[in-house]
Amino acid sequence: MTTSATTDVATPIRVLARRSGEPWTDDEYATVVTALATDAPVEQIAEELQRTPGAVRGALRLLTPPALQLRGRAAESWLREQLNTTPSYDWRAARRAHSNGTYWTPSADAILIEGWRRSTPLGELAATVGATELHTHRRLVQLRLSHSVLDTVDRLGCTPGGDLEARYLVARDEYRSAVWVLTVDDLLDQYGTVADHISVHSSRGAAAMALERLTATHRTTAATRHLTVPPARWRLVGRGLDTAAYGLGHPDTTGKIPAHQAA
Repeated sequence: MTTSATTDVATPIRVLARRSGEPWTDDEYATVVTALATDAPVEQIAEELQRTPGAVRGALRLLTPPALQLRGRAAESWLREQLNTTPSYDWRAARRAHSNGTYWTPSADAILIEGWRRSTPLGELAATVGATELHTHRRLVQLRLSHSVLDTVDRLGCTPGGDLEARYLVARDEYRSAVWVLTVDDLLDQYGTVADHISVHSSRGAAAMALERLTATHRTTAATRHLTVPPARWRLVGRGLDTAAYGLGHPDTTGKIPAHQAA
């Protein structure tokens, strides 16, 4: 009898490109700059970052002044020379210029985190990090500090008549007219029956109260009947007349109800 085996050997390009398509971080750009300053070849840098050489050369363009319009090997050569002659070259300023001021560094993120904790007015916070209020709000969401424009403006305020206020007013009106849909999978009722639950509520608070009641019943039934069941999974979503969904970015929009068994 003859057998054959097929071995799937990853090609070098696949090995290098494991992080292909992922956003570049400030640490990665810093790694590129440090490596270039030591005359490391692009291929070596790409291997270290698990990206392709082409992706690294594409990133180099963003570290040169936009006015120079350098690309590929031209950007690489310019950067190497610049880093050798001017070690203090501010590559972050170039990166920020390519993104119209929306490039976020660890220090800027730290300012946003502290500003959120202190409830610093959004206009002041945006001016400190050199971004617009809208871009600052979006970064707050990316950092999982804010969950929506409602969260941001309710906590930090915004400039009257600005783009963010317009978005806030629309979101507020939609929020007020929304209905809240609560779904729970694998929920135990008082009789020990496992079923799925769905209910519609006029407010988030009413839906949260319903979830508390269902949670209490689920846990009590599991404990008194000595049942071992997987955690029930719940989801709470607000839907307006003309919008897709609210709350998808909130940590408390989805969750689990563990069934603690009595000793």
